[in-house]
Amino acid sequence: MPRLDHVTIDTRDAPVMIAFLETLLGVKEGYRPPFASPGHWLYLDERPVIHLSLTSRNTDFPSGIFNHVAFSLYEFGPALERIKASGYRYEYYDIPDTDLGQIFVYGPEGVKIELQYPRPA
Repeated sequence: MPRLDHVTIDTRDAPVMIAFLETLLGVKEGYRPPFASPGHWLYLDERPVIHLSLTSRNTDFPSGIFNHVAFSLYEFGPALERIKASGYRYEYYDIPDTDLGQIFVYGPEGVKIELQYPRPA
């Protein structure tokens, strides 16, 4: 059965992108095979779910090429506090006809991450 393995994000500034993803998702940088091209692998639950590839492009991601990636979030309060403290722009909404909410966080280089969470009863 197929499953999503990882997402690759091209970045001009790996330390800034890593700091954003660490703050937002709690990822940790880990082992990356010695590929010829530079990059980083970020882990959640012992799996390298985000791969960063270094690029030299001059502009942010154009809209439509990569809209967003969504992660499940189970500790809404602490996550929202981290997001607020980070200074990144965010929006949150209820998902109609469900008991879920979503937070969109806008990070460096035009990256947008969605966090879904169960709404408090």
